[in-house]
Amino acid sequence: MTAPSETVRTVRLRVDGNREAQGPLTLGQANTLQWISALSDDHFLSLVQWIFTVPAGTSLERACAALAALVRRYESLRTTYHDGPDGPVQRVAGTVELSIEVHQRPAQPDRTALPRELISRLRERPFDLSRDLPLRFAVAVEGDLVHAAVAVYSHMAADYVSLTVLGERFTELLAGSATDEDEPPHQPLDRAARERSPQGLRQADAALRYWSSILRRRPRCVLPLRAAGAESSAQDGGATTLAPRSADLYSPRAAAALDRITARTGASRAMAVIAALAAVLATRCGQRHVVLYSPAANRLGMRPRDYVGTVAQDGLISVEVDQPDYDALVRHTGTALLRANRNSVFDADALQREHDRIAHERGMPMIRDGVFNNISGNAPPDLPKVSTAETFIDWWTPAGFTNLLLFHLVRTEQALILELITGDNRHLPDAEMEALLLGTERVLATAATGNVPLDDVGDIAGIEPFARDGDWHFVDHSWIQLSEVNRVLRAALTGPARAFVVGGDEPDGATIIAHLAAADGITDPAQAHLACLRRLADSYTAITPHRYVLHPGAPADPADPQAWRELPVLAEGDGRSAAAGSEAGT
Repeated sequence: MTAPSETVRTVRLRVDGNREAQGPLTLGQANTLQWISALSDDHFLSLVQWIFTVPAGTSLERACAALAALVRRYESLRTTYHDGPDGPVQRVAGTVELSIEVHQRPAQPDRTALPRELISRLRERPFDLSRDLPLRFAVAVEGDLVHAAVAVYSHMAADYVSLTVLGERFTELLAGSATDEDEPPHQPLDRAARERSPQGLRQADAALRYWSSILRRRPRCVLPLRAAGAESSAQDGGATTLAPRSADLYSPRAAAALDRITARTGASRAMAVIAALAAVLATRCGQRHVVLYSPAANRLGMRPRDYVGTVAQDGLISVEVDQPDYDALVRHTGTALLRANRNSVFDADALQREHDRIAHERGMPMIRDGVFNNISGNAPPDLPKVSTAETFIDWWTPAGFTNLLLFHLVRTEQALILELITGDNRHLPDAEMEALLLGTERVLATAATGNVPLDDVGDIAGIEPFARDGDWHFVDHSWIQLSEVNRVLRAALTGPARAFVVGGDEPDGATIIAHLAAADGITDPAQAHLACLRRLADSYTAITPHRYVLHPGAPADPADPQAWRELPVLAEGDGRSAAAGSEAGT
């Protein structure tokens, strides 16, 4: 909505680029297009934004010229996306018309209020990636002088590192330390060609092998707890009711702690935060293997500070929390983070097929349930300062969010800002979210004074291990609930069925055997396995049985395993046939 004292006009500029071209997508573009296409048009994750630093005395003409220079220099800002005979293609326009919103508004005491208002306006309409430029610019002026400038980009045009590149270039153009005559940067079309070279193909293949090795032993869930109201849900066979929730931790104390920790260990601040977070998660859930997906702006093989495009693909951080102390865990986490980043360039379709194959074999979905996104090095320079010296948590409710845990590392200087978003507040209630964030802060604060034995993390963090009764079993690297497995069987199968845990004397030695009565559509183990796989999405603590035994009927007492064993057997097996595996992702 336009403010009463505001006038708005649009400046339109012709921008001529160095070339007009078309080619295949980069792996990062293909990956981003895949997940953006699954979001609603107004989903907050599909767009990224930036508040530019504007030197005092900048005229409107100079600011518009600098914005046009960005569009001229970086081809991703002149790119649209289209269907081609062999898949999606990117099309770089040689000449475009750039529109810049100009708002006649006086400067305000709060320097961030007006820029964020302008960003909100720019985000109101979705981008048509086949027709629109993937960007919107707006400036606020008083007279002819610019006092605020902002941008909103489609995530197809820019990732978080790209935002920093664009922001710094804009300011350098205004300051005269950069010109249009500078050496042209590496462009997305150039990267696409490199990725299809023998070296690029070898790198992508190595990334798939790395992912496969971790996916075959990662836990079913990053935080396996009993969801609130799980008992009633198990009784009525209903699905989980998702409810998104976000909590932002603001902690000057933790930022000061990171100064001391990084000085002692030589690790990065992000490594120190991930290590503390992994220790808290492992202590709470009793799983020593913590696996987090982490968007990685992997710029291997290019000048890292001069590329604008969506390079971001997931890395997979595999942290073994069996180290003796915090400092050792920080070093281990650093190695894990490096390996994840090096293996974050891959063919998204090939990886999805590997996901589906391993999900079918293990009998558990390879969901992106735990995510750590470090954007602290690419936060806008005008991010508001935290004015209090006290730690506090701010709550809000995002829209259209599905991950179980998403951690955003927003800032590490002056104050640690660590955001935790969940798409399932039923599984992760407010008290649990608060405990995880405050526990991480307490570990960092204590580690600032010296190394911390990991056995002490629970006391330091104020985190108690989750109490597990006889319903819980450690199976295939994962804590699962037998009641949840049986709920899945009831929902998936048309006839009576019951699962039992057998073995378990050795770690991961337990297996799950399901006895079931054959019924319409379920006459062999493969059919039973596929039916169960399709019903796992609403439970974080269930997996499919490892073996299915089909009978002509059910015993009088389905809870009696011996009664099942005394029945005739029609068919039995693991249900993981190669033919069935091809349908695992459906």
